[in-house]
Amino acid sequence: MIRTPLPLAAIIGLMASTATATATAEPIRLRAGAIAYAVDPATLEIEARPDGAAAVPLMPPLHAPEAVTVAPDGDGWRWTDAEGRAFALAVEGEALRLRISGPKGSRLAWSMPAATGGTWLIPDGEGMAYRADDAFWRAAYRKEGCLGGTNLLSFPAWSHLDGTWAATYALGDGLLSQLCLHDENGLQARLRHDFGDGAQTLDLLLALRPPEPLAPALFYRQVLKTRGQFKSFADKATPDLPRLFAAPHAYVWGDGRDLGFLDDLKTLGVDRMVLSYDQDPRTQKHLVGPAYLAKARALGYLAGPYEAFDNAQPAATADMPSAVWSDDLYPAGCVQDAAGKVVVGFANRGCELSSEAIVRRRGPFVPAQRYAGHTADGASQVFVDVDAFGDFVEDFSPDHPMSFARDRANRLARLGLAIDRFKLVLGSENVTAWSSGVAHYSHGTAQAHASAIWPIHADQKRFGGYWPPERQGIYFAPFQPTPDEARALFGAADRLPLFEAVFHDSVVALDRWEFGLMKVPSETRRRFARSLLYGTPTIWNLDRRELARVGPWLKAAQDDFRQAHGAGAPVPLTAFRWLTPDRLVQEARYADGRVLIANFGETTWRNLAPDCVRVTRPKRVPVDLCPPADPP
Repeated sequence: MIRTPLPLAAIIGLMASTATATATAEPIRLRAGAIAYAVDPATLEIEARPDGAAAVPLMPPLHAPEAVTVAPDGDGWRWTDAEGRAFALAVEGEALRLRISGPKGSRLAWSMPAATGGTWLIPDGEGMAYRADDAFWRAAYRKEGCLGGTNLLSFPAWSHLDGTWAATYALGDGLLSQLCLHDENGLQARLRHDFGDGAQTLDLLLALRPPEPLAPALFYRQVLKTRGQFKSFADKATPDLPRLFAAPHAYVWGDGRDLGFLDDLKTLGVDRMVLSYDQDPRTQKHLVGPAYLAKARALGYLAGPYEAFDNAQPAATADMPSAVWSDDLYPAGCVQDAAGKVVVGFANRGCELSSEAIVRRRGPFVPAQRYAGHTADGASQVFVDVDAFGDFVEDFSPDHPMSFARDRANRLARLGLAIDRFKLVLGSENVTAWSSGVAHYSHGTAQAHASAIWPIHADQKRFGGYWPPERQGIYFAPFQPTPDEARALFGAADRLPLFEAVFHDSVVALDRWEFGLMKVPSETRRRFARSLLYGTPTIWNLDRRELARVGPWLKAAQDDFRQAHGAGAPVPLTAFRWLTPDRLVQEARYADGRVLIANFGETTWRNLAPDCVRVTRPKRVPVDLCPPADPP
């Protein structure tokens, strides 16, 4: 390794050795606060040494030692390795910043340091705490599973927590990156990145932080705010946005789309609600029109349709209005794979419609036309399926070629249009970090371990199917999970409010619509408590019969949430900790001084009953909130 000595080193705290031709020279050392970081450019081994403490490994060697030439780069260093990858190293705030640029089409695979114990803190959906030696999670990842940096990771940052430190990692952009987990004498993790259009450079931040469960979230929020990339609700304000806060959400079915349902809600005492509906083109019964939307608005509710821009089907057989497009978009606008074959749409319906084909279409922009139609009908909110999830596609059609990065840009633009031009309250599916600036609420992000959902969802005999259309089993039929399924999706000791610690004052996060609060009766009480602890509203599937059955729960969900969190714009969630060794009693703190404690155990803890939440406000007597009696 050849290094050029610099007078600048003394200024920026770099303690590199003088030039040498060997690959075993002293590493580059950079200081950020009380942490000294050491990077060996010959191998890419990285460690952190806190003042007065032993070194902590952050990354093992990426490759065998190589002879490289290190040169100054502003306040840092740069070099190139034998595979043609360019590296730039510097300090950003309290972190070490390493940018890696690789040849297009190449891949980087870099393992985290071997974990023999401790806990991985990973924003898998809302957030998960995976003990590295936990037999359950080791078995779940016996075969490697990867979480995309723009989709299954709700934000691209994670930590390994031990009793002393939280080794923390964050990506400036998760596009074409994955965090992969696998069992190898314990749960291990590795970072993968594909260098491609829009992702030519991997921007990796590494930091050694105090050992707190929210370490990756608090660090990532700090990065976003420092870089000017965080958008709060105030930055995305629309006239009806205040109606979103503290409101339960519901998809209405059958006669839930009739005016009488709105009267039922009002009689029940529900004065704030987000109502979504999916019009059924196969029947003229219970279709939502301007009268319903006008009455919902007058009663204080947000109401609007399900919308989707990613699927196209033949008009004669389409199963939803949003899948019907003009002749110049279907089938001409279908995504094509590298072999020129049309990519089939979700659930083998029609095709995947190219966002680039929509942009290039001559004439009015169809998403804008649809938003305009919804506002003309009186909608105050709209839910756009798929777009915010971050599962981008490439299109190899010669008429509308598109990269992953271009697909992302197109989706950002059409989501933002609803807010900026049409002043709608906007929701989408599984909002993650990249789409947080163009959405107000998310159906799905509050779910945990989302990859476990799809095998369950596919088993229609157990979970319920799509018939009858006015009261579909997938939404109304009760589901009894196995013990392993229950732990994977709902286990309290494995879950963390990581997404809330970053985005609580930016995005209202809820569970997926297939998992309304009443879908899994054995978990309803714990989910009720978690909603209060995390400040994530409940989601429901309702018609008039179901509302009559579960009305006391819906009213309690509204009233208790308001007692715990108020009815104004959410404030940041600032801290979280486990209060018992089994991690079943948990505490969350908020920026306005509120302290919430939830008991997910089976026995009373300090007079707090199971499935109850204690709310303590400054200078007020604590109040315990508990679920109502089980519905019939």
